[in-house]
Amino acid sequence: MFILGLQIDPPHLRGALVLKTRKGIEVKALRFGPLANPEHVKQLYMHDFRGKIVSGLSAKDFFIRHIQMKMANHKHVREALAFQTEATSHFNPQDILTVPFLVRKDKETIDATLTHAPRHLIRAHLEECAKIGADPDLIHTTSSALCLFAIWKFPAVTDALIVDLGSNEWTCVLMENSKLKKSHSIPGGNESLLSALLKDRKKVLLPKEVEGAAKLLDLLLLKAPLTPNLTHQLQALKQELYKTQKSFQKEGPPIPLIVTGETDAFIHLNEFLFESLPHSKVLFAEEQKYATAIGLALAQTRSDSIQLRQDEFFPQKNWRKLGLFATTLFAIALFFSGVLLFSGIQSIHSKKQALLTSILPSLQRGGLKGSIDQWIATIEANNKEYPYIPQAPTVTEVLTWLSSHPLLQQVAQEGDPIDILDIHYQMVKCPKVERTKEPYLAKVAIEFRFKNAMNARKLHETIREGDPKIDTKSEITWDVLHDSYRISFFLNNRQAP
Repeated sequence: MFILGLQIDPPHLRGALVLKTRKGIEVKALRFGPLANPEHVKQLYMHDFRGKIVSGLSAKDFFIRHIQMKMANHKHVREALAFQTEATSHFNPQDILTVPFLVRKDKETIDATLTHAPRHLIRAHLEECAKIGADPDLIHTTSSALCLFAIWKFPAVTDALIVDLGSNEWTCVLMENSKLKKSHSIPGGNESLLSALLKDRKKVLLPKEVEGAAKLLDLLLLKAPLTPNLTHQLQALKQELYKTQKSFQKEGPPIPLIVTGETDAFIHLNEFLFESLPHSKVLFAEEQKYATAIGLALAQTRSDSIQLRQDEFFPQKNWRKLGLFATTLFAIALFFSGVLLFSGIQSIHSKKQALLTSILPSLQRGGLKGSIDQWIATIEANNKEYPYIPQAPTVTEVLTWLSSHPLLQQVAQEGDPIDILDIHYQMVKCPKVERTKEPYLAKVAIEFRFKNAMNARKLHETIREGDPKIDTKSEITWDVLHDSYRISFFLNNRQAP
């Protein structure tokens, strides 16, 4: 699968075309050009490109928060995060898109990294992509892309300070445990240095010549009186970079420093900014320049990447793909339904033909009337009751019998209704495969009580005297309990119609 990472770094555009195979990741092409005329970069994706396009939101256009939550039920963690975010933030949830990244520390603890991006900035980023004819499948962040690049280039490095010297901004990233921990954008970038140099050399340089002149300027030999504007801007950016490093610095041994971006904008730019580069990681010039673009392409290869194209930003082409997939699925289902329907009709037709073939000889021998008379006689001779249709009264019938019993209705009118504590219905016997003539035999046990003991005795006598529902020939038991009575009896089967 081909993946194109696009880094919009005004006034420049960088593209990194990556091929993902089972063997790994291979960088196929790197392109660089002005944002105002991006034809050189557009060649990577404008001619029948079927891969994925990934762009990145600038570090100044989003912010991250880290939240730790204790939840026994992890099914509702996203709802809890949304509620907590709304409760602890002064932003309107309708104006901010929040994308969580969850890491489970133990059974009850979840570490959540929340990426918050204003929706109007995502919309502006998509408009900028549209100007260069790109419709990204994934909107990532440049800060996370730098972490992914560092992980890809240096797999053994889990903690690092990454500084990307971009044209429009300098991005500082702290990576811990191979994850984005902190991110900070220093506005201005290399373009502010070029603008300052142009002010110092405006009498001898044209705007289109300033970039070439900067590549010939050694910052370690810079003389402040000759370049006051450039010196001032360099010191301001260097001071901002120093403060960011200090705020990112954590206790313990120094972590590796990875410098990417346009490090060749001036001679010895890295050495001037960092004075010394202890524990720094060495990169090739192209790797430095295209680190963010490569990292954006790598984001598409990971399942845990941040996706800012959600809600109203969901790609229209993906909706079309989903619609095409649903249509194809419906057509396949319709086809198989037709096949099943045709098979069923054919099966019924075959059975009709077989039945017709079997009865045709008898029709030919005795005629239609004689055959019908013979079939009726056969049915009447074998008109036996099907043994597996239950003949015992159902539970519903027993309850109806109890509720409509004349004696119980009479004592209820006298103010002593029956209080039924328990009813137990048991099918004692029923036909089985090996004993089809076994009769149905149902037994009912009722535990009840009356306020007046005489009413209990009346019920006992009524049942023993006989009732259409009760089999008086079988055993009827009567037990007097502590404050209640229990009677059990067998039921008469329903009479066959």
